[in-house]
Amino acid sequence: MKKIFLIMLISLVYCSFFTNTIYAMSPVEITNNSKAQLDEGLNPRGAVVTTTNGQILYKYHKDKKVDPASTTKLMTMLVIYEDINHSEMSLKDKVKISDRYQKMSQLPNLTTFPLKKGQTYTIEQLLKQAALNSSNAATLVLAEHIDGDISKFTDRMNREAQLLGMNQTHFTNPSGADNKIIKPYEPKKYKDETSSYTTANDMAILTNHLLRKYPNILKMTQLETDTQYNQQLHNTNLSLPHQSLGMKNVDGLKTGTSKEGYNLALTAKKDQLRVNTNLFNIQPYPSEKAKFARHKVANALTQNAFKNYTYRKVISKGVHQIDGKTYNVKEDLYDVVPKDNNNYELEISDKNHLSVKYNRQFTNEEHIPSVKVEPKFNFLSVLFQITLAIVGIILVSVIVIIAVKVYIKKYSKN
Repeated sequence: MKKIFLIMLISLVYCSFFTNTIYAMSPVEITNNSKAQLDEGLNPRGAVVTTTNGQILYKYHKDKKVDPASTTKLMTMLVIYEDINHSEMSLKDKVKISDRYQKMSQLPNLTTFPLKKGQTYTIEQLLKQAALNSSNAATLVLAEHIDGDISKFTDRMNREAQLLGMNQTHFTNPSGADNKIIKPYEPKKYKDETSSYTTANDMAILTNHLLRKYPNILKMTQLETDTQYNQQLHNTNLSLPHQSLGMKNVDGLKTGTSKEGYNLALTAKKDQLRVNTNLFNIQPYPSEKAKFARHKVANALTQNAFKNYTYRKVISKGVHQIDGKTYNVKEDLYDVVPKDNNNYELEISDKNHLSVKYNRQFTNEEHIPSVKVEPKFNFLSVLFQITLAIVGIILVSVIVIIAVKVYIKKYSKN
């Protein structure tokens, strides 16, 4: 028993040391363990790496307030996909470009895609402009077309954020740009506010939810180019596989840039494990070095997660011995676990749910996978225990009888 306890203690200590060591390293330090060599000053203001169920694989100032910039468009896309899911609209619905919409696309100092009066675009095409080219005009057009008022659409974005538990987030428009830059098209209700704010943790909640509920969005975010009206869209995500800083297995999501620095929400899938990396506000701005650093850092953090974790079947459906007892496991249990098998153990709750136990955290709510188990009566085991008990009783009885006889014999002589 002491030996088992010692092994468990060493395992937990090692796991804690392993996790804390990874957490203690800055994003740039992790990046510099790979081929890239970056200055420590290129660390993001906040970063977090998660699985889609919200498990945190790495964190760095995850609750620090940051400017989301164009990663805001992920919330815009979520709200639109919710409308589509509720049959209020379709990706194939058409939007005719008005004179007002054309002028939105002509705002200076903004990433955009030129729209011309009289042209017609589908909702899907405008979403591609927002996702690939990071068009601010496309998001403003979509918001006004859908709700008739950009303020109302922004209200819905903030309500959705609260429903998701993004409690440190506030959006001021659907594009992520500073409201001063998009005048006179800023939401009137939010005209006295400037930039949106969030945290790496909150944006991870958004990214995870978006990918869980609408995984088809990746068909859009993984596109490197698209052509509309003989004009090409180019994805600003340089971490996509065939881009200049491309990495295998990456299939989205979104970049962001503001005076606060460079952002990236990145997702990649390898061997059934999807890893989502969110990092924000790499300075200085403007700077090509910082712009490229966001991809190098995000790539390194993602690769680090793949190096240390795996998604696999932990235990199969059927009868198993767990902690010396026999259980019928109702279905296969899959979970994200450290690649070192010594870093976790199986645990059965009071309600007979089996899960994997090790030192881990989640973005807001715990979503630890579990499966139902039933204690199983093992006749042979019980028979063996009864036999041992009977043998024990017999031995004790024999010893007592012998002792009594010796005692009687000794005192009868006296």
